[in-house]
Amino acid sequence: MHVNKEINHNPPLVSILVPIYNVELYIERCARSLFEQTYYNLEFIFCDDCSPDNSIQILEEVMNDYPLRSGQIRIIHHERNRGSAAARNTLIDNSKGDFLFWVDSDDWVETNAVEVLVKKQREIDADIVTGRAYAHKSDRTIRCHDGWDLDKDTLMEDIIRCKSGATLWRRLIRKSLFFDYGIAFHEGINGREDYSVIILLIYYAKEVAGIDAIVYHYNLTNTHSISFGYKDLNFQCQYLKSCEIIATFFIGKNERIYRLCMEMMVKRAHDFMMTQYRYRYQEGYQFMADFITGFDRKYWAMISWKNGIIRIIERNYYLMCMTYPIRQLRSKIFS
Repeated sequence: MHVNKEINHNPPLVSILVPIYNVELYIERCARSLFEQTYYNLEFIFCDDCSPDNSIQILEEVMNDYPLRSGQIRIIHHERNRGSAAARNTLIDNSKGDFLFWVDSDDWVETNAVEVLVKKQREIDADIVTGRAYAHKSDRTIRCHDGWDLDKDTLMEDIIRCKSGATLWRRLIRKSLFFDYGIAFHEGINGREDYSVIILLIYYAKEVAGIDAIVYHYNLTNTHSISFGYKDLNFQCQYLKSCEIIATFFIGKNERIYRLCMEMMVKRAHDFMMTQYRYRYQEGYQFMADFITGFDRKYWAMISWKNGIIRIIERNYYLMCMTYPIRQLRSKIFS
C-alpha cells in the first residue's frame, strides 16, 4: 500500500462510508480498492444491514490482509434489516470525518480516488468535489455522463433533468452540509434514495468543483442491486416519492426549478407507465396512469398527453394494448 506523503500533510479526515447487503460476490474487490487508497487519513465505516449472505465474513478476511488499516475500520451492525436509506443515516451519524466519500459495496474505486478529490478540494475549499466514473455492464464499459465540470446551478438542474447522475458516489462531500441543513435520507425510500439528498447538498453548497479523472467504477452486473428493480412498482413509487420531496422543497424558493421538478416527475411516471406496459403489468400501468392524471395539465409538457386522443388511449390499459402496436408501426413507416 503506497501512501502519498505530500497530500497527507495536515490532511482532513475523510470517512469512507459503505452500506452492505447481499454483496458476497463483490465485497472483496470493493474493500481491497478502499484499503489500497494512497490517501492515508481515512476511516472506513461499513454498515451491515443484516446481510443474509457471507458479505461480512469476507470483509473481515480481507481486513486481515491490511493490518495497518485495522485502527481505521469499523463495522456497524443493524439489529434488523432497515433498508439502504437507514443504513446511510447510520453511517453518517457514526462518521468522524470532515468529508464523506460514499461507496456502494458492489462497486470499486481507483486507488488514488480520495487523494485526487482531496487535492482539488483544498485548492478552492469546495464543499463538493465530483470525479468521473466508468459504468461496467456485462458486455461493455462506458463512461458515465456525470456533469463533473458544471457549476452548482447547472449541475443541480442537470440532475433533475436526468442528464447527470443523481448519485452520492464519486463525490467528496463536506459532512457539515448534512448537519447544518438537516439533510438526511428518508427511511423507507430505498430506490433512488440518493436523489432526494444530492440535490439538497448541491443547493446548500457554497462551492462545487470537479476533476477530469476516473475515480469510481459503477457495477451494473449485480442483479441483486436495487437498481435492477427499475421495473418494480414499489421501486418506482419510491423514486417518485424522492421526486416529490425535492419538488416540495423548492416551493417558495425557486418557481422555475419547482415547475421543472413537477414536469420531470410526470415524465418519470410516464416512463414507468410504459415500462409496466412492456411487462404487461396492468395494475402497475393503471396506477401510473392515474398518478399522472392527478397532476395539473401544465405539468404535462414533457409527455404527449396534451394530444387528447393519445391521452384517452394511454389512460386506459386495454385501449393501449389495442392501439400501441399500430402506433409503433405507423411511427416506423413515417420516421
